[in-house]
Amino acid sequence: MLRSLRKHLDVILIIVVIAFAVTIYYGYGSRRSGGGNQAVAATVNGTAITFYELDQAFRNLISQYDSKTLNQMDENSITFLRRLILENLIQNELLYQEAKSRRIKVSSSEIEEQIELIKAQFPSEEDFRRYLGYQGFNLAALREAIKRELMIQKLEDSLAEEITIPEEEIQKYYEENKSLFTTPPQYHLRQMTFSSQEEAEAVLKRLYVGEDFAQLAKDNSQDSYASQGGDLGWVSETTLPPEVKEVLAPLKDKPLAITPVIKVGEHYCIYQIIEFKPQEEKKYEEVKESIEKLLKEEQKRVKVNHLVAELREKSKITIAESLQIAVESSSPEADTAPQSSPEATGKEENREEIPTP
Repeated sequence: MLRSLRKHLDVILIIVVIAFAVTIYYGYGSRRSGGGNQAVAATVNGTAITFYELDQAFRNLISQYDSKTLNQMDENSITFLRRLILENLIQNELLYQEAKSRRIKVSSSEIEEQIELIKAQFPSEEDFRRYLGYQGFNLAALREAIKRELMIQKLEDSLAEEITIPEEEIQKYYEENKSLFTTPPQYHLRQMTFSSQEEAEAVLKRLYVGEDFAQLAKDNSQDSYASQGGDLGWVSETTLPPEVKEVLAPLKDKPLAITPVIKVGEHYCIYQIIEFKPQEEKKYEEVKESIEKLLKEEQKRVKVNHLVAELREKSKITIAESLQIAVESSSPEADTAPQSSPEATGKEENREEIPTP
């Protein structure tokens, strides 16, 4: 079933943003502080994930998106999104339980350090506490949530302790991905934009007799950069329209050179080159450390995924019937995907349905 979910790329792009952030400070505090008899969305080895927690995580996620993005999400997208958020919560719970079983410890000072980092994002202590209250949280619940996430983080880090990346593998990555370490040519430009060629040509003549480009841009240009004297800042050559790039190329080594009028779409533009930077390629030694770190993170993710797969295999995971059916009936592969996939529910023989709210 999850394989069919993962084929819906629009949803996956959103899920990438979630990572573990969805569960860092939201959801689990309500369970620890007493969830009452709330309806259960899933259980992981007897620990409940409630619909309240799922909906809270969902609300915190979609609050990051503008109304245009949200309006483009249809019912199926929302259904898949909620289910994938639930899968994230299940994975988080599995890792937390494993961290506890390994007796991973987190000190009070580590927790307080994280709280101070969060507080620093707010104008004042009062604003920080007001926000916690708005989220239905208190400081004790926040400490518990942070402790939980630090335990998971330490578990994941422990999986990476013995990872070593051979020098030749780092070198190979560099050679095969040089474009990632290359800065394309850049122009520092001023620009003037006009709605007609006649207007542009009239201003160009004034430039040719020595008038100041920046002042003429302020007085005559019809784009949003006019107030800045037409200053575009540094612009990558790769982002320039082809017709502009073609005219600039022979002038790149001539500081303060002015282009003729160039038709760009429906407008007519004049550019001045303030400075040019050729393409720069970072040397291997400059990026070796960052590549090694990247490759270690990739291998760590693989180890975490393997651990989660092992934990799922030996765990009893149940998911509410409404979430099972909703996803299956929405999936284009519903006719071929088994409803009680072991991948979704842990041990299939232990699967049980939970009444929906």
